[in-house]
Amino acid sequence: NAVSSFLHMRREVFDALLRCTKPASLWDLYAFTSGTSKFKNSNPKERLLTEYFRLLGKGSFRPSMDMIEKGSFTFSNDLWRISSINSNYAMCQSYPFALIVPKGISDEEVLQASTFRARCRLPVVSWCHPRSGAVLARSSQPLVGLMMNMRSNTDEKLVAALCTQLASVRGARRKLYIADARPRKNALANGAMGGGSESSSNYFQSEIVFFGIDNIHAMRDSLARLRDYLDTHGATSSDGMSSFLRHGGWTWGGGNLSSMSASVSTLGDSGWLIHVQNVLAGSAWIAARVALESASVLVHCSDGWDRTTQLVSLASLLLDPYYRTFTGFQ
Repeated sequence: NAVSSFLHMRREVFDALLRCTKPASLWDLYAFTSGTSKFKNSNPKERLLTEYFRLLGKGSFRPSMDMIEKGSFTFSNDLWRISSINSNYAMCQSYPFALIVPKGISDEEVLQASTFRARCRLPVVSWCHPRSGAVLARSSQPLVGLMMNMRSNTDEKLVAALCTQLASVRGARRKLYIADARPRKNALANGAMGGGSESSSNYFQSEIVFFGIDNIHAMRDSLARLRDYLDTHGATSSDGMSSFLRHGGWTWGGGNLSSMSASVSTLGDSGWLIHVQNVLAGSAWIAARVALESASVLVHCSDGWDRTTQLVSLASLLLDPYYRTFTGFQ
């Protein structure tokens, strides 16, 4: 009986792995089938506020729809506050209804600063260190224009407010790194369309760093080449298993040295692994600045889309153990 039970369990595990390996639809992915949500309430607004309260040290408060409807969620600590300026999404359609901003910046200044950033995606706090006061912030590019000489006093004031005082040195202000995810030449080219990158001389105690991560168009082309590579070298047989997996990985690309070299060369030509490397290296660099220097980091690309999200999300995972729990990761 014990043997029979073990074999049955082993078969169930195998079947489960097979379903997760070859999902028939998006909802069959392991992320969705691994169990019930750890959140009692799946309302996204309440979930966002729950996280904001945690970051601001107000974890004892519990958000509710009544709180959201009344706009009574604008809690603050010594450094940061939750703003309801975007509660009807009139300021920025693609930002959430609640935003964490520096406490010393008024809603009027937040609104004004948003006009100086592409798609009105002004700098907002994504994560803050509970002890040092350093933050991860994100935005889109500043609208400095072709000559890179357009300025906004309120944008500069908002960004400077990310350089809060260092707890360890009385009166000293922390450094700010502005991490531009793009290659430098791409940032300059955006000036022709009104965009561009910050000048460190205009932004308090800041250093501009370019990560050289290509845009979504280059990423899409790379993905297409990666798919071509898999179609060529990862062909499947009638049972759906690639020859590489069936033979323990020793016959990838045909099993001889020349064909393996060709397949590796094709993979390299796709550029995909370089993209992955650049995002991982950039995320690690950002996390190191926050953890080792107690510096704040503002991350952006052109519009604050994919590259910005990847960098901020991965850096947050590196910096905060809570995000490496089931609930935190959700």
